[in-house]
Amino acid sequence: MTENISSASIGNPSFSDCEWRSFKMLNVGANAIGAGLCIFYFYNFESTGSLPTLYDAFVIPVIVTILLIMIGMRYQYRWKKNLMEYIHILRLGLDAPMDLQKKAQRQILNLPYISAGISLLMWGLASLLMAIFRILTHPEGEAISESMKHAVRVFGGTVLAGLVTSAVILFTTETHCRKIRPYFFPDGGMVKTPDAYQLKLRMRMLITFFLTSILPLGLMALLTYNKAHMMAFMDLQEVLNSMLNLTIFLVVIGISASIVLSRQFAISIVDPIRDIEKAMIRVENGDLTASVLVRSNDELGAMAENFNKMVDVLRERSRIQQSLNMAMEVQQNLLPKTLPLIRGIDMAGACSYCDETGGDYFDIYIPDLSTPERLSVVVGDVSDHGVPSALVMTTARALLRMRSSMSGSPAQVISDVNHQLSRDVEDSGQFMTLFYGELDRASLQLRWVNAGHDPAFLFDTHTGQFQALKGKGIALGIFADAGYVQSEMGVLPGQALIIGTDGIWETHNPEGEMFGKDRLKDIIRSHAESSAAEIVHNIMSDLEQFRYPLKKEDDVTLVIIKIIHEQAGCAEQ
Repeated sequence: MTENISSASIGNPSFSDCEWRSFKMLNVGANAIGAGLCIFYFYNFESTGSLPTLYDAFVIPVIVTILLIMIGMRYQYRWKKNLMEYIHILRLGLDAPMDLQKKAQRQILNLPYISAGISLLMWGLASLLMAIFRILTHPEGEAISESMKHAVRVFGGTVLAGLVTSAVILFTTETHCRKIRPYFFPDGGMVKTPDAYQLKLRMRMLITFFLTSILPLGLMALLTYNKAHMMAFMDLQEVLNSMLNLTIFLVVIGISASIVLSRQFAISIVDPIRDIEKAMIRVENGDLTASVLVRSNDELGAMAENFNKMVDVLRERSRIQQSLNMAMEVQQNLLPKTLPLIRGIDMAGACSYCDETGGDYFDIYIPDLSTPERLSVVVGDVSDHGVPSALVMTTARALLRMRSSMSGSPAQVISDVNHQLSRDVEDSGQFMTLFYGELDRASLQLRWVNAGHDPAFLFDTHTGQFQALKGKGIALGIFADAGYVQSEMGVLPGQALIIGTDGIWETHNPEGEMFGKDRLKDIIRSHAESSAAEIVHNIMSDLEQFRYPLKKEDDVTLVIIKIIHEQAGCAEQ
């Protein structure tokens, strides 16, 4: 996107009058310079015929030049008809037809080339007319071959003036067009405008180099060689004076052309690069509203448009990142901030995502405050990770919290949750593995359902043995009518329930080795006497060290519940 330029800006008098007046003055001024070059050339080096010298050198070129300039400007005016009509409509505050707008955009891009081309064509006609005039008005007694040589020199001198004039018109008009083109492209797209001429920087440089260096030097060598031949039949001093005047003429032309064309060429490169540099500094400082005004359809214009597109992408990514950060904050708030304080039970949990959001989660809560002896523990793992998984996780958490607060066995709770969740995710192809358990604090009975999740472990701190808590049931969200079977067993003081997700044991180190369940068990054994929070911390810390310097590839969740008294007392939440 370019900077904001409203359509109403076209009606600004400084744009409508001064800018277009500048275009006209540029054409008239450049052609006047060309006519002056012709006059100087004819007066000092080449008579155009048998007419008096002053009339020959001044009146004829001026008349021919003015006549052809008028013809060229008339043709150019007719060519710009759609452009002027478009500007007139916008001045009135009306919406221009799309077809007319596209024509106007194409013409404002082609205006420098059309102006220079028409000027070169008119000067070509002038060269031809002057050469013919020189042949028709040759002095009496002059051989036709000599008249042809003079005509060729007249043609060459006029073409030289035309080349310089057209180049000046091209570069100066291009510079002025850069100022107003953004008014015609408020939505960008200048570079990809169809049927628009493009003067590449390399070609622009070659034209400048040719007109400022090669052409003057070549003409100087050619005309010096021609003057040297005259020494055989002309006065030596006269020939030397003529060569001196010729050298001064070509040096002045070369220097003037070099100053004008080189300056315009430098402006066409330096100004866009400076604009991009300023915008880059703003972006580097965190300003993602920065943009570059696209003024041309060459490489620098394409660079500016690509820069604006890049900033748009960065701005969109920044917006997405802010949304993800907010989603991460929301999801983190869904994880239990504090766990129920229950005498005789020590519990802790942790969840770490590989992206801003993920599909893992855990929950430990008392579903019904009227029966505080029942504690629910959940560990889930949604397929994949990221925002879609986080949405499924949020839905499953809400369904579980709501359904578990009602009557029913764990198997009935999970069956009902699966039925509803399957309807929500049936078109997404996502599913969720889950361990859902209920711990009766009074009887120390544990009932659980395993929905496609890796078995939890019951660890005995006295013997150091692990017992897998297996169960039958597929992941949630696959089949709405899937059935689930609950398992039940008693727990004893000194035992600990360990529930995790596969992100723990499937973590790889730089050598490609998996963390594995055996390493997890060893850490638990070595910290058997520690609190649940300390065990969770040590496992997560060792996991980070094992993986470093690799990034997380999956979400990691771990819950540990230790039975430390024979009988659970009253509960607090």
